[in-house]
Amino acid sequence: MNAFCVCMALVLAGQVELSWVSFRNGGTSTVMGQNLPLKWSPSEGIAWQVELPGYGQSSPVTWGNRLYVTSVEGPHKETSVLLALDAKSGEVVWRVAIPSSSTAPSNYFVARAAPTPCVDSKAVYAFFEGGDVVAVAHDGQVLWKRSLVADFGPFLNHHGLGASPAQTHDSLVLNIQHDGPSYLISLDKPTGQTRWRKARKSCKSWSSPIVISQGDRTLVIVSSGGSVQAYDAQTGDELWTLGEISGNAIPSPTYDGEMLFIGAALSDFETETHAARSNVCVKANRNGGVDILWRAERALCDYASPVVADGCVYYVNRIGVLYCLDRATGTEHYAERLPGPCWATPIVAGDRIYFFGKDGVTTVIRSGPQWMKLATNRLWDPANPPQPETYVETPANQPARDSFAQRLLRSDANQDGKLSADELSPESRRMLAEGDKNGDGLLDSEEIQALEEQFRKRRENARHESRDPIVYGVAATPSAFYIRTGTRLYCVTNSVIE
Repeated sequence: MNAFCVCMALVLAGQVELSWVSFRNGGTSTVMGQNLPLKWSPSEGIAWQVELPGYGQSSPVTWGNRLYVTSVEGPHKETSVLLALDAKSGEVVWRVAIPSSSTAPSNYFVARAAPTPCVDSKAVYAFFEGGDVVAVAHDGQVLWKRSLVADFGPFLNHHGLGASPAQTHDSLVLNIQHDGPSYLISLDKPTGQTRWRKARKSCKSWSSPIVISQGDRTLVIVSSGGSVQAYDAQTGDELWTLGEISGNAIPSPTYDGEMLFIGAALSDFETETHAARSNVCVKANRNGGVDILWRAERALCDYASPVVADGCVYYVNRIGVLYCLDRATGTEHYAERLPGPCWATPIVAGDRIYFFGKDGVTTVIRSGPQWMKLATNRLWDPANPPQPETYVETPANQPARDSFAQRLLRSDANQDGKLSADELSPESRRMLAEGDKNGDGLLDSEEIQALEEQFRKRRENARHESRDPIVYGVAATPSAFYIRTGTRLYCVTNSVIE
């Protein structure tokens, strides 16, 4: 390699180190540097904030002095938008808008620009739940675009897709799981053409794949649908699978260079003890598979994915309880209540961990086995939260659906109005333990109705809890956080506070 190539390689390596290049920065949620702010408030530490077009639930990504973010516009998400902004000022540098291949009402009930883009030295690559994938050069020139819906059929999911693409140096990997034919697909970065496509289980999933290196091999890890799989990133060949995992529809896996941490939530009608056992730590073995090193006893991981720091792994459940476990053994060091739930994955920066609460409250702790809170910061005044300036939600006039009990009774093979374990799907059998109050091994009509009421109560506040402002995602550089709500982007730095 000549001197020029060596120099350029070092420059690009430094650029990657200073940038946040994909969802969770490749799956580690870690940023280099020690100059990130510790404290901020609505009146201090916010360098700028801008209103974004339409609505979006993706995280921003950064490359050099550019910031990239996606959104969807129109009452039925008719337009998919990729914006480039100046990271120092928040000013829009360019905008690319493409017609959506498929549409749906723009409201809290469905995903709205949920997948986070990827970026490298050549381009930014965005995927939208309407089925469109686009590659755009850093100067705003569209390099290629294609529609996965046009190529492989519509996405069948009442709530839309949310899994973000992962990337290797020359490919994008997307996990397309829904109620229809599902698949994992690798796209060539320069052209957008399919490199390989592998069938996957049809199920509802918003978990994103990650790309990891093990020895001389690059792997794609996918955790969803009750199992975890590893694929060869070059060929798509499945290398190993880990089953008997439940609740892994949202959290994405985390790899620390040696061990893989799987996050899983509490599913409907599942006990917390059983659900916690799906939060596991695994490690590759000499036979080409993986061994489970430990299972959690109480820790759950509902929306945010696990993070690893200072010999510990951290999980946050749906009500904001933070569990700190020993990385090597899974022993619980502590459990502490945060101010609220976190929909964005925490960020590790040096010896600090930042937990970005859904309602704009960020808790900063010292990493390690002892609980040590360093700061609590508000992004906005809770008495006067910022409301969308131009976005108007489309009413959620969803088509009538069968009730929970009606959907459950579709499995009643002998039409006796009762459900046995043999008639229930593997995912639904856990309801027997929860709902079989008389202990006869069946779910009768009264027990099914009681389960339906329990199901309804768990979701009765969903409409209220899904209204902006909501912190959906965060990107970080060594000196700034870029925090995204549905309609607004904030830059938080050390520049105007001590």
